[in-house]
Amino acid sequence: MLIATHNIMHGLFVRQLLPAYARLHRERRVGVLCLQECSVSLAAQIRRTLGPRFRVLRQPTAPELAVVYDRTRLAARRSCVLYLPLLSRVPLWQRIYTSASAEQRVALVARFAPAGRAAGRRRGLTVANFHLDAAGDIDHRVQQMRALSHALAVSAANPLVAAGDTNAFSWRVADAEPSLARVLRPLATRHGALDACAAGRAVTHYMSRAREPKLGHRIAVAAGRLGVDFPRRYDVVCSSAQLVGSGVVDTPASDHNLVWARVRL
Repeated sequence: MLIATHNIMHGLFVRQLLPAYARLHRERRVGVLCLQECSVSLAAQIRRTLGPRFRVLRQPTAPELAVVYDRTRLAARRSCVLYLPLLSRVPLWQRIYTSASAEQRVALVARFAPAGRAAGRRRGLTVANFHLDAAGDIDHRVQQMRALSHALAVSAANPLVAAGDTNAFSWRVADAEPSLARVLRPLATRHGALDACAAGRAVTHYMSRAREPKLGHRIAVAAGRLGVDFPRRYDVVCSSAQLVGSGVVDTPASDHNLVWARVRL
């Protein structure tokens, strides 16, 4: 099953993003798409693009997260919201691109069973859609991922796929992959969930594409025009089930590229 993740930048340019979803489904058959910075109306547009076989799973207490899934392949058992550790204070310099006060970050967790006659069996799939803090440092994001990992049960019958935006920023390129690995280590240690794109290390986030209204975003876009950017790999799909393929889809209409992985269930 193909499971993908995408931070859609509040859907500012969603019309340009929809063809990418349609093409991915046509060429590779999407099973689950985890969305961050997504509203009710945006999730509905993406669901319609993927087709009538898809449904949207949301929770009111996680308004910017959505899981779009193929109802002919998966039946939603239940879902919940996990509250991640709150940053004690937002550093002054980070307030130019995030809020002045700490935001309560959450993860949307969905439990699925095979659709149809097999839906009553114990075997299934757990999908955790997350969006870690943009504020704070790597240590803070490690704490958030550790809290997420420990809140989820370890089960061979219900493998875990954790997908989302880590915001694992580092100033130095040499620190980027080690920092991301630190953030993801709790998933690997507790669940054996591996980073699908670790080998390829393809960039997924470009500050120069963050065409949002905040001052920090405007500065990043202006710097990008001068050739100054910090392209990094933020977005991941981690799976405790066997990984049999992965890839990144370039989506210039968002500051994040779409990441997908094919897992054997």
